[in-house]
Amino acid sequence: MADDVRRIGDNIRAARRARGMSLEVAAGLCGHTKGWLSRVENGRLRLERRSDIAALAQALEVSADALLGMPAPEIRPDRREFSLVPMQNVLLDAAPDDPPDTPARPVAALHEELLRLEQAHRQGDMGTMIRGLPSIIGELYVHASGEGRSRDEALKLVICACGSDATCTLRFLGETNLAWISGERAREAAELLGDPVWTGAAAFGRAHARSSTNKPRALMTSARAADTVEPHVGDDRFSREVYGMLRLSSALACQVENDHDGARHHAAEAARIAEPLGDAPDAWELFGPANVGVWRTSLAVEAGEPGEALTHADAVEPRALASNNRRAALRIERARAHAMLGRNAEAVRELRQAERLSPQQVHNHPLIKDLVADLVTRAPGRDLRGLAWRMNLA
Repeated sequence: MADDVRRIGDNIRAARRARGMSLEVAAGLCGHTKGWLSRVENGRLRLERRSDIAALAQALEVSADALLGMPAPEIRPDRREFSLVPMQNVLLDAAPDDPPDTPARPVAALHEELLRLEQAHRQGDMGTMIRGLPSIIGELYVHASGEGRSRDEALKLVICACGSDATCTLRFLGETNLAWISGERAREAAELLGDPVWTGAAAFGRAHARSSTNKPRALMTSARAADTVEPHVGDDRFSREVYGMLRLSSALACQVENDHDGARHHAAEAARIAEPLGDAPDAWELFGPANVGVWRTSLAVEAGEPGEALTHADAVEPRALASNNRRAALRIERARAHAMLGRNAEAVRELRQAERLSPQQVHNHPLIKDLVADLVTRAPGRDLRGLAWRMNLA
């Protein structure tokens, strides 16, 4: 393993010592024993749950990102195919009510181009998304600053482009600060639009712009956002999709707080909404029974229930997920569950499948980085060494 690779435990030890805090005090503040924290810091115990990382960050008074080793370094081999500068410029120097001085194609043409980028994103092609989004967002801002129907349609597309597409892509790339700004641009567009369902859609993007281990306010108030949208859920699919995704976000917020019953309640409500909708390839955020199953798998892993997680995972038909990213997410959660059960070979197999589907998603996942670094010491093998090398861990 590379000498400069830092594990989450290394970061925790450094943060604790910087605070001048003993093992016993730090462990007590997050509800664990001194021995537990010592094993974590020394790399003998891998952190499996976001709730533990969140508790440690709170006890040590640091950002969870600092413990996870995020954001990723600015110069990396996977950045050769695109530059983040155009995205930075459009998010930092313009806004829905402060458009750039640029010509704009018709809204319908921009919509078609955005759909093309979203399809590339679903295939795990982050580069195409990052290269294409800045010009689309800038041109949508031009329309959003006008009046009439084209203004409203442009604002909705800004919410999709900034609140869903950009925040997700930037998170996958480890660019959490830009992801948060993108979520803010979606919120601004929603305020200008004044539609409660679209406000909920923007709230979802902001909720996931930062790692859940930070317990960001936007995530932790997802239930409030869902409650606001609920009275406006009608017969149209989009309002149900937004409401359902906010319920899933609420479940994650509960899980981070170790409220397992609350998480199951929100997830069950999402499943109830998803069942009559089925799995549509053009669903917003791919909301449907299959994606709900992926979320339930992840929630069970976070609850420390790997057997339950694998049961949920086995019930998901991967072909019903019209996105390599979501198929990869399912593989990632299966890998985490197998690792918790000590099935290292199965975990490695799932991770390699996930990497084939969405390499950047796997390579930039902080918990998977730590899992792979741990597995290299416990179950070395050619496949695992290759994965570790591609993740810059060896």
